Amino acid sequence: MRRRTATLLVVALAALLAVAAAQSRPRASSTIDIGYVGDKSGPTVASQAPGIHAMAAYFKMVNDAGGVKGKKINLIERDDQYNPAIELQQVKQLVTDDKVPLVVGLGQSSGAASVIPVLAQNQTVGFFTQSNIREVTSPFQKWLFTGNCNLADQVDAAIGYELVRLHKKNLKGVKVGIAAIAVASGQEWTDLSKAAVERNGGTTVTESLPSAIVNADVQVQDLASEKVDFIMMHHAVAGGIAMLKSLAKYNVKVPVLGSYGVTNDAVFTQSPFEAAKNFYGMNCFTPPNIVKTAKGKQATAMGKKYGYPDNETSQLNWSLGWSQGQLITEALKKVKGDYTADNIRKALESVKNLDTGG
Repeated sequence: MRRRTATLLVVALAALLAVAAAQSRPRASSTIDIGYVGDKSGPTVASQAPGIHAMAAYFKMVNDAGGVKGKKINLIERDDQYNPAIELQQVKQLVTDDKVPLVVGLGQSSGAASVIPVLAQNQTVGFFTQSNIREVTSPFQKWLFTGNCNLADQVDAAIGYELVRLHKKNLKGVKVGIAAIAVASGQEWTDLSKAAVERNGGTTVTESLPSAIVNADVQVQDLASEKVDFIMMHHAVAGGIAMLKSLAKYNVKVPVLGSYGVTNDAVFTQSPFEAAKNFYGMNCFTPPNIVKTAKGKQATAMGKKYGYPDNETSQLNWSLGWSQGQLITEALKKVKGDYTADNIRKALESVKNLDTGG
């Protein structure tokens, strides 16, 4: 009896250990979890919302077609209200609590200095879908990716375009107004623009615009009194509209060259014509309804199918988010093994010459 009792105890202990081992083993997930942190209710929502909605629409289309290798893409969304402190808290929660391998969005440029170390320390992929400040790419950080062209390129394009318009080879004798949102990207825009103008022989007048802007009357009056020849502006949609309204109000009729954030239809259509007609945008994406390719038509059609408004699907930010959704999906298809951050990082690096349809 003693031998049988001992045998039964061994069997029971082995069964308990097997159960415990099964419980401790990571369960195979039916989803690929991706975190999003961005402005869904703050002062830059008009710029950020179309981007994330387009990405969400792309993932929904992929999921409806069976997902990626049978797994559905699960986008876990967080609203940072365009507040760096909230953004940092939410990134930490997604990384430590939700354990996502990839965080997208991150459109609060002033939060980058805090967020980047968290992503690096936790070896989590950060995909900066709109913010394109130099800290994301310099110095090189293997866990970071950006989905937009940088501000330096946009400044160079703006200066080159205006030189052609002015029929000049340099900016000698030209005074340039620089108006930028009071966050990290705005400071970078100001620094880059000032350096480019002075490099070409011109002088500058700088103005700071609040992120939650009401109007730009004070800044416009100052630029008018300084008799600037043209203005280089960096802000979100609301800032672009406020600036153009104030320019019309004070009858300032100089050319305005805007960067990525302000070059959306809403800025042109919701601003007085006398100011909007002098406004030109520098951007890296073309609205899907202008492209008129098969993929452009698909981007618009899927937006409508999933219930997003026309004033979003016609934006260049829709193209931005849609293209990034396509890029991320292509990378997920290329992942070898489990959907870990490291495997996703390697897969993102392997995507080359992706055809986004214009």
